[in-house]
Amino acid sequence: MRRDLLWFLAWLAAIGLSLHYGRRVAPWFEGASGTIASGLMALAGLLALIWSWRRWRSLEPGRRTRAGLTLAAAALGLAWLAWWQPLTIERTHLFLYGGLGWTAYRLMRHRLIGAEQAGAATAVCAGVGLADEVIQHLHPERVFDLRDVATNTLSAALVIWAAAALGVNRPGNGS
Repeated sequence: MRRDLLWFLAWLAAIGLSLHYGRRVAPWFEGASGTIASGLMALAGLLALIWSWRRWRSLEPGRRTRAGLTLAAAALGLAWLAWWQPLTIERTHLFLYGGLGWTAYRLMRHRLIGAEQAGAATAVCAGVGLADEVIQHLHPERVFDLRDVATNTLSAALVIWAAAALGVNRPGNGS
């Protein structure tokens, strides 16, 4: 549990840092460097797909069809969310909140299982995403954006849904 809590808190810290430094790194997501940033985010997505595929192949044959359909739907949902974002820097929300969803889901596995685990992890991520946007409203260089709240919550929920389909819910199962 301790390791899962540390990962969750570290991811929260990364989101907190992005609140203040987000505008300062924005130039890295424009022009030629924006192409590099997009490539790095695509690489992260590809690595997640490879990990998911390997995990899917390790499932019992009876669970593969349902898990495969869930993974495909989650991947399509994340791709749609990426397309929905007009700026490259806004696509980082998928990475930040997808990662938060993963760490929250792993943290919740110590107390809850099944739909309760997924629901609690999603609620935590939605609360963090909403709090992030409310704090941005108070920040002199940032603005509140309801679309970001939706993107944050949906990114986390889709990753949590995929994690549940892959059986990432038992302490000590190596995932």
